[in-house]
Amino acid sequence: MNYLAFKSNSLKEYLGFCEQKGFIYSVPLDQGTFSVVALQNGTVTTLIQFTVQPCKVRMKV
Repeated sequence: MNYLAFKSNSLKEYLGFCEQKGFIYSVPLDQGTFSVVALQNGTVTTLIQFTVQPCKVRMKV
């Protein structure tokens, strides 16, 4: 992911700051796919990328 793609993604979520990596964000990439990235000095580094599975929950009342 480059800086322009990161900047234009309005759904990114700030997670915190790391002294070694910089600002940490969660960025949705696609339906159910996310990336955790670090932003430092205009450079975006992907830390992890993962896919979530939909969950079907049945509640009995």
